[in-house]
Amino acid sequence: MVMDMAETDENSSDTPQRQVVCPICTKEFPEDEITFHASRCGESFDSAQSSAANDYSPSLPAQTPVFEPKHVEDVLCFLQHQVDTTTEFKLCVHRDDLPDRGILQWKRKKSATPVSALKVVYIGEAGIDTGALRKEFLTDMISGIENRFFEGTGSHGKNPMYSLTDLDNDNFRVVGEIMAVSLAQGGPPPAFLKEWCYNFLCTGEVDFNSLSLEDVSDLESCLLISKVQDAADSQSLMLCADEIVSCGYTSQIKMDSKDGIIRAIVLHSTTRLIPMLQQLQKGMKLYGLVDQMGGNPEACRSLFVPGEIIKRMMIPSSSEGGKVCLQSREKDVVHTKEVNHIRDVKQAIFFQ
Repeated sequence: MVMDMAETDENSSDTPQRQVVCPICTKEFPEDEITFHASRCGESFDSAQSSAANDYSPSLPAQTPVFEPKHVEDVLCFLQHQVDTTTEFKLCVHRDDLPDRGILQWKRKKSATPVSALKVVYIGEAGIDTGALRKEFLTDMISGIENRFFEGTGSHGKNPMYSLTDLDNDNFRVVGEIMAVSLAQGGPPPAFLKEWCYNFLCTGEVDFNSLSLEDVSDLESCLLISKVQDAADSQSLMLCADEIVSCGYTSQIKMDSKDGIIRAIVLHSTTRLIPMLQQLQKGMKLYGLVDQMGGNPEACRSLFVPGEIIKRMMIPSSSEGGKVCLQSREKDVVHTKEVNHIRDVKQAIFFQ
């Protein structure tokens, strides 16, 4: 009888455990571990719900879980769970000329999508990417993207740089994808956007009433605003008539119309960037990031808008047995008022 029981126990231990899908993160776990996992997973995804179909790309998952993030940790936790760790998005890049070369290689990848786990190999260097090379690449790319595709002062945030060439080459879409991958796969947050740009990415609309002089970043518009402000009489103001009219101002140009003229310049400088922001938003739909930003913009704000120092974040990572744990990691991203101050000090003068 004892032998029969032993044989029964032995046979039962050999029987593979039934896999159960977690309703929160949609991953499979053994049946005897699903309860523990779901309780831990639910701490960060307590308001998870099923979403509508994701229309980003046919190559991406048909659906993306949507939840209402309450903290920045929830957003990062959600994004990491959307990475397809079963496939790889491999890049072989050179350290020089980033981010342009990185973006070019990114666009050339046809057999994989950036929803997969990013793996990076540097040309001429031996090494296997176990995570460090990926983080180094993403750090260099985010820094390069900020300097190459955006302009403005570090303390007030930056606008996309107006460039029809980059727009036609779909570069801003790739920039948006890289931003999403950086947040989901251990890179730094792109916390250098102006407030109005971030709000547009969240809603797809511009609040024209909230636009101000600080939202202008291109040097040409800054110089024109400075000329209008410094004009001592109507004659000196009329010297800028052609530039003022090109900004869409159609009323009479006179001294008591300065506010209206400056308003026209601000609107012209910002609204012409909408196509760049739309393309950027398209790329940021990766992993359902735009949906999370729109659902609760306050939870995502510190990831995109300067003004806060992000030193430590709690990032979820899968451990053995399918359990989810939170690991704290240092963030090497500090946005202060001194960032880019020397380079942009002349431009900042125009806002005074």
